[in-house]
Amino acid sequence: MGTRPQRVRCAAPGSTLIKPRLEVAIVAIGAAALIWIGFASRPGAPRNVSVYSTYDSGPNGYRALYEVLRQAGVKVTRFERVPATLDRSISTLVVTGYENDPSRKPLDSKDAAALSSFVRNGGRLVAIDNDFAGPADVTPGAGFTLPAHGNGAIALARSAFTRSVTSVNGPVASAFPFSLRRGVPLLANQRGMVAIWYRFGRGEVIAITAPALFSNRRLRDAGNARFAYNVMAGHGDVAFDEYVHGYDQSLTLWGALPAPVHAAVWVVLSIALLALIGANVRFAPPRTVREPDERDSAGYIASLAELMRRSRRRPSNGAVVHQAVLDFRRRKEHA
Repeated sequence: MGTRPQRVRCAAPGSTLIKPRLEVAIVAIGAAALIWIGFASRPGAPRNVSVYSTYDSGPNGYRALYEVLRQAGVKVTRFERVPATLDRSISTLVVTGYENDPSRKPLDSKDAAALSSFVRNGGRLVAIDNDFAGPADVTPGAGFTLPAHGNGAIALARSAFTRSVTSVNGPVASAFPFSLRRGVPLLANQRGMVAIWYRFGRGEVIAITAPALFSNRRLRDAGNARFAYNVMAGHGDVAFDEYVHGYDQSLTLWGALPAPVHAAVWVVLSIALLALIGANVRFAPPRTVREPDERDSAGYIASLAELMRRSRRRPSNGAVVHQAVLDFRRRKEHA
């Protein structure tokens, strides 16, 4: 009989009506934007920079030296941890200058103390850098260097380090002054000593002020290659410190991300937390939704019954009711 009345459900008292939210989309877009900004703001390493690393095959790199030593039978490795983890398995540690390295990890006072302990306990340290800063340098017992621009140096004291070496070729930017009363001079030019050797505790240090002598570009010179071999070979395992050039075996994914990305991740997590709190924690009384003003057959029937009640008429022989039934059936068939 007619169409079935349609009911509209309203929120019960004390409940909140859940609506579709955009928090997830906002968080996703914000995360992508912030991470992109973090990576875009990271200072990029110039692609044409060549550094004193054994991974670098450019003109200044030490890849050739590493391969020459390895093919000559020297056991060489790459040290990619903090200096505090140095152990007795390493006999000779080679630390090269990293000032111009975009990925450098500067050594601090703790690292300097670790290097000093390594040498004092019998280790060998080969420090190759343009400048040495005396007591403030991470090289234990090193003196001060002075500008000494020149090209190449000659061998001075005859020793195992300078065997078959007459001279070396390459740019020299600084040198130890001749007045330095420490160790034995190995190489020198007109303005100072380019390489010196001295004892420190039970170990020894070889300080060289011309890193370019051992670069891929200069190692083709016989004197340079011979001097590098004499300094590094014949004293046990040799490890090149790559930690100072940005290589770290213990580095996690989080540690590999730049600082701007760290900040972006924390911001995204804060947004997500606020979104979760806003979606689950009630901060105001619930708001009941109004029932929509829609008429249906129930209202029509109720109105008709009210009219019949007010008319106080009794249907004779059921004619009125019969007509109503026929009308409802007709409406149903048409529907």
